[in-house]
Amino acid sequence: MGLARYLIKRIAERLVLLFGILVFNFAIFQVLPTLYGINPAELYVPLTYKGLPRSELVQALDAQFGLNLPLPERFFIYIKSLLTFHLGISMSYQEPVITLVEQRFPVTALLVIPSLILSSILAVVLGLYSISRQGKIGDSVVSFTSIMTYFIPAFWLGEIVLYFFGFYFKIFPTNLGEAITNNGHPLQGVVYWVDLLKFLTLPILFITVISYGVRNILFRNNGIELMGSNFVNYLRARGIDDRNILYKHITRNAIIPVVTRVGIDIAFLFAGVVFIEDVFNIPGLGRLLVRASENLDVPLLGGDFYIISLFAVVILLALDLVYPLIDPRVKYE
Repeated sequence: MGLARYLIKRIAERLVLLFGILVFNFAIFQVLPTLYGINPAELYVPLTYKGLPRSELVQALDAQFGLNLPLPERFFIYIKSLLTFHLGISMSYQEPVITLVEQRFPVTALLVIPSLILSSILAVVLGLYSISRQGKIGDSVVSFTSIMTYFIPAFWLGEIVLYFFGFYFKIFPTNLGEAITNNGHPLQGVVYWVDLLKFLTLPILFITVISYGVRNILFRNNGIELMGSNFVNYLRARGIDDRNILYKHITRNAIIPVVTRVGIDIAFLFAGVVFIEDVFNIPGLGRLLVRASENLDVPLLGGDFYIISLFAVVILLALDLVYPLIDPRVKYE
C-alpha cells in the first residue's frame, strides 16, 4: 500500500510539472503573439503571389494552422494534439512536426546520454580525489575548476574548442556531411556509425567537461560532511581504514544527491544543446529549435519544446522510482 501511494504521488507531481510546462509554452508561443498583434502567418506570405491578395493568403494560413481561433479553443486543440502526438505541420518545413522530431531526436540522444554518463563518472572520480585530499592543493584546484565550468558560456567556449580541435589541429571532423560520406556517397554499416561517433566525440567531450561541475561539488561536499559523521567514527573505531570507508560507505551515501541532480541536468542538457548543436553543426533537436525560432515556426517550436520537456519529465519520474533503491532511508510512506 505504501509503494502504491508513493508511485501515485510521484506520478501526480510529474504530471503537474509537465502540465505547467505546457501551459507556459502555450503562453509564450500563442498567447503573447496574439496579445501583441503578431501573426506568424504573415512571415510566410510574399507581398505578391500569383496575383492573389496578400490578405487572403494570410487568412488561408490562419485557417490552416488554427491561428484565427479563439485562445481557449486553440488551447484545447493544443493539449489534445500533444496527448495524441499529432503536433501539426511545420510552417517552414511543410512537414509533420513529429516526423522532424523523430529524425533528430536520436542524434540529440546520442549526444546527451554519453555526455551525461561520462560527466557523472568524472564528477564522482574527481569528487573522491577531493575528499581524500581535503584542504590540499589538489582539492582546491578540482573545486575551483568545477565551479568555473558552471559559469563559462558554453556557446563562447564551444567556438574556441571547435576552432582549435576541428579547424586548426584537424583532430575531429567539423562537418557531418563530410564525416558520414566518402566521395559524395553515404557510408553504410559499421563504418557509418564509427565516423558518426568520431564526429560527435568532440561535442560529447565538450559537454562532459562543462556539465560535470555541479555534481562534483555536490558529491565532494556531501562526502566531506559524511567523513566527520558519527557512523564514520564508529567504522574507524572498528578498525576499518579510511580507504575502505571512503570507497565502500561514503561513496554510496554521497552519490545520492548526484543521482538526484542527474535528472535535473538531463533537462538542462537537452535545453543547453540548442547552442551546442548550433556551434558544432549537429542536426539534432537543438538546432531544429534554433531554426524554428528564427522562422517563428509556432507548431515546430511547440512540438520541439514538448518532446524535450516530456523526455526530461519521464527521466525525473524514473529517478524518483529508482531513488528508494539507492537510499534505503527513503521510505515509500
